Amino acid sequence: MSVAELIAHFPEVPRDLAGEPVLAEFVAAFGPQLRHALKPAPCMRDGGDAPHAFYTRLVNDLAIYGIGLAKRERTLARLQALLDEYRKQPATFACTLVPAKPRGTPPAGCPP
Repeated sequence: MSVAELIAHFPEVPRDLAGEPVLAEFVAAFGPQLRHALKPAPCMRDGGDAPHAFYTRLVNDLAIYGIGLAKRERTLARLQALLDEYRKQPATFACTLVPAKPRGTPPAGCPP
């Protein structure tokens, strides 16, 4: 995934971050998870499944900055902190993005 693909896939990601080197590193590191990320519906009180957890951990900070509720520097610092965390354990880091659920837990979704 490229930065342009990220912005196309998630319109909530602000375009003014497109030239930031940390965003390029972020996309390179988390591209596979970003491809599967899905924005949770408001009715998902349990956090959802892996695609929803990926969105919450990887895209949420960018979206919050996009609507003006966070500062640019803080958002970039949060991306860098996540990258630093990833670099400590790159092979298993994606597993830490998804909270553990007890065996047999039904898939997340909105009640019918």
